[in-house]
Amino acid sequence: MVIFLYGEDTFRSRQKLKEIKQKYLASDKSGSGLSSFDCEEKTQASKIINVLGTPNLLAPKRLVIVENIISNGAAENQKELLEFLKRNKESVIANSDLVLVFREENAPKKSNVLFKFLAENSKKQEFEKLNGLKLEQWIVKRIKEKNKNGSISKGALSLLLAFAGNDIYVLDGELEKLVNFSSGRMIGEKDVEMLVKANISSNIFLTIDALGNKNKKEALSLLYRHMEQGEDPFYIFSMFLYQFRNLLKVADLKERNMNEYEIGKITKLHPFVIKKSFGQLRNFSLVDLTNIYKKLGDLDTEIKTGKIDIKLALDKFIAEI
Repeated sequence: MVIFLYGEDTFRSRQKLKEIKQKYLASDKSGSGLSSFDCEEKTQASKIINVLGTPNLLAPKRLVIVENIISNGAAENQKELLEFLKRNKESVIANSDLVLVFREENAPKKSNVLFKFLAENSKKQEFEKLNGLKLEQWIVKRIKEKNKNGSISKGALSLLLAFAGNDIYVLDGELEKLVNFSSGRMIGEKDVEMLVKANISSNIFLTIDALGNKNKKEALSLLYRHMEQGEDPFYIFSMFLYQFRNLLKVADLKERNMNEYEIGKITKLHPFVIKKSFGQLRNFSLVDLTNIYKKLGDLDTEIKTGKIDIKLALDKFIAEI
């Protein structure tokens, strides 16, 4: 059986892959039948083919994971693997004792021949960016996953989205805190006000203040403090993206002589976020913010394609800003 996971929402595709691995390891506790490849250009298709073509006597049921072969793998390796899959449809694709999972960090080009083959010969699942009602439903479901008795009021849900935006990594980090704090009772607006707003104002804004003041030493110190406290580095990077994206939006509209109320109507950002952004803009010009956001975008691509480690990317961002 072949499973194909891909799409822009890397958080949910990673979670799905994690579920598949956990389910498999529940029956194969030693993990002897599990093989995993996170592909780079130098990754040889022959290694993947060798694993697929060699039975495992210790674990007749196997799980083979191949990540980013389309986005990172060399064209000749994609071609070699595709030809193998075509030749061995019965022993690989129709084999109930083998689960072969392909996962791509992004949405690959649908014109890619390997993509077309996998799309036609697999249980495929595309993870698109969530917005609106779908995002709200995901939040409610995620709270239940973290605590079966957990729930959130409509007001608190709206406030959470106002403060944290629609980045899944950011939201999941905030939900972890809210669920732990509420301990099974309904999450209310006061909880979001206290925990989420406090995080944005006290932590990330302090780091951005340090960056705006060209105090890289202080910014790095704050970054390391985040990680020492157990913050997910992907979450931290997402917060940087979120904050600088907001600053760029607000700066652009402020340049057009709009006030905080007018900017709020256009951007749909919470008044708290806009007020804090106005304070931040003393440290950055519109050109500064454009360059910083471009740098973050480039790093985001390098992280998702495996070209740079997330912790190194955070260090590099602060060092080069």
